[in-house]
Amino acid sequence: MSKSNYQLTRFAWLSVAAALATIGLKAAAYFLTGSVGLLSDALESGVNLVAALVALWALSVAARPPD
Repeated sequence: MSKSNYQLTRFAWLSVAAALATIGLKAAAYFLTGSVGLLSDALESGVNLVAALVALWALSVAARPPD
């Protein structure tokens, strides 16, 4: 894996971690406050997690050598 691919993969993993942390914090805030708005926002953050996972997958496919 080249240095640029390594850096991109590292940023993708950072994005996954940030999405998980955001979901956790928003879910905790929901449980503390009971705010449906926070629950909705936590669930919407799941979309960010899926996007980060798709980006990670796409980077791994792009890093493969050509046929």
